[in-house]
Amino acid sequence: MQDHFIKSTIFFQDLLFSYFQRMRWQVVETLLVLSVCHLFGLYNPNQVADALELPKARLYRDIGALSLYHAKCLNLRLGSAMALDFIKDAESKSASTQSRRCITISVDDTNLPRDGETLSYCSNYWSTKHNTSIWCQNVLGITLKVGGIVLPLDMRLVSKQGRGNTDKPTLVMAMLTDVLEFFDAHEIDLRKYPITFDSWYGSRKLVEVSLSELGFASILVHGKNNYVMCIGDTTAKLSVHKKDVELREDQWGCDKPVCRLKAESPTFGECVVIFFRDRGKIRTLLVFGKPLRTCEALRIWSQHHGIEQFWRYLKSSLHVSAMSLESREGAYVSLGIKVMSYLMLLQVSIAERRTFHQIQLQLTGERQILTDFITHFHELIPKEP
Repeated sequence: MQDHFIKSTIFFQDLLFSYFQRMRWQVVETLLVLSVCHLFGLYNPNQVADALELPKARLYRDIGALSLYHAKCLNLRLGSAMALDFIKDAESKSASTQSRRCITISVDDTNLPRDGETLSYCSNYWSTKHNTSIWCQNVLGITLKVGGIVLPLDMRLVSKQGRGNTDKPTLVMAMLTDVLEFFDAHEIDLRKYPITFDSWYGSRKLVEVSLSELGFASILVHGKNNYVMCIGDTTAKLSVHKKDVELREDQWGCDKPVCRLKAESPTFGECVVIFFRDRGKIRTLLVFGKPLRTCEALRIWSQHHGIEQFWRYLKSSLHVSAMSLESREGAYVSLGIKVMSYLMLLQVSIAERRTFHQIQLQLTGERQILTDFITHFHELIPKEP
């Protein structure tokens, strides 16, 4: 395992130097140290400095030297650069293999609870888990799922304050534009792959811009009960249509009762509505753009769970709330280091065929391996006089 995370460290070192040519090498090495230490159960600069006997001031000084542009790019270019190889590998396979891997783009957000009131991008957001509003940072993310592998393409912190405050659908469009430009530069067209949204992001503007301006072929949005739809001669909320719809279990390729109907909405325009029973409840899925068979749409929507897995790893395995850095740059650097740590864990997990928890459990009990890094980084980051 030691060889695998050393190879991963070298991979990201080369990646940082290639994409951030103006970044000082001391900063690159500091970012790598903080990311690698996450595999050993060290989740913030204080814990790393104590374990490796490094000067805390120098660690904070190096990561504080990053500009806001570089800090944001950490969350865009690293995951996207890794995704290039997975997409190229999938596209080189047969049509059946590509179908099994079911490449899907997903958009969602999550709340990161925070204790410090002076941290940037913090506001009160409603938490379903706590059933009240909590002081936290809201993170908007775009992920790519290839088979069972989830890769973060871009992460942005959402602000409720400031002159440049924008709504989430507008921010999603800006993020998607940046992601598409990155992949277009490497001659990969992401627009042909389906993109999924939670019901919170449903709007005519999002659908029209995504289809016409950005050019995505298929868009799937989870339906809310209060969405008004005209199905047949009946115009009512989806909660009413659910009572009248007849689900069928004999639909080709479907492992659950479903019903596929054409609908028109004053909010979204024309679309296809798929009713399906999931865990005892009738749920709805709105499909825009390329017409999909019911089984295709449900399989694509099942991939949306990948972004929820990513948020869970970020919170439980990488303890994203354990690192608190001041200023806007610090907020993005904290998130960027966690993203890099996730990608390192993913590489080691694929090579070792182990889960994140199994890898961290083993390496936490083998912190003596860090002595190899102590000698190396003591030379790069000398102690303060």
